Amino acid sequence: MPEIEVSAEEVARLGDALGEVSAFLGAVGQVSRLEPWALGPGRSAAALTEVLANWERYRLLLGRRLDELAVAARAAGAAYVQVEIELAEDLGPGGL
Repeated sequence: MPEIEVSAEEVARLGDALGEVSAFLGAVGQVSRLEPWALGPGRSAAALTEVLANWERYRLLLGRRLDELAVAARAAGAAYVQVEIELAEDLGPGGL
């Protein structure tokens, strides 16, 4: 079975990266300010309005979820470090 090694710093960096993606999505802003009427008569304006509304909804939802994951990843990184410290103390000098 392959062995996977992940450092606490990598987990914390993952949290930071998730936070950056969330911030980017927040900065994208609302695209629904586009004027669907510019498409002219017909069903295309209503379809565009629906697509843009869904984009806004999912953009905001994804941003919230990424924020939650970022907090969890940072907490996991800190917990990982704490466990390593406690294991090293329990095992004594040269234990880890």
